[in-house]
Amino acid sequence: MVSRFVIPVFLAVVIGTCLAIQPIFNTTVAKYTGSMWYAALCSLSVSITLVLFICFISDRFETLRHGGAAHIPKYFILAGICGILILAFTVFCITKIGPVLTASITVTVQMIVATLTAHYGWFGIAQEPINIIKIIGIMLLVAGVVLVKLSIK
Repeated sequence: MVSRFVIPVFLAVVIGTCLAIQPIFNTTVAKYTGSMWYAALCSLSVSITLVLFICFISDRFETLRHGGAAHIPKYFILAGICGILILAFTVFCITKIGPVLTASITVTVQMIVATLTAHYGWFGIAQEPINIIKIIGIMLLVAGVVLVKLSIK
């Protein structure tokens, strides 16, 4: 029971930490190179190298060998496009509005889209109805964005 909750929460904290520092690192790479696209390329190159290594050592190519990937709906390829946009546009936003406002807007929009996606069961995700507690949570996130913006001179 504990590991069913504790491990995912711990991993979510790791994800949140990475989401906070990766754009800052990418922004620094962009400053040195003069290109948000080069920063995205560097980040994605490291990611693809690591993923290929993990797939190779864990034999995760088995699905590909048996044609399992052929059944994936084609629009899911948009995940790769989203990854590029996240990397490059976050660098751009951090240079214009700073890391805190960028992160607060990103997290708020992410929560809104995730809530709608779960509520309607889009993309094959399990349905999870919107309730008043979630609406209040989203309203507090929006209020947080406004407060962060007001705190920036």
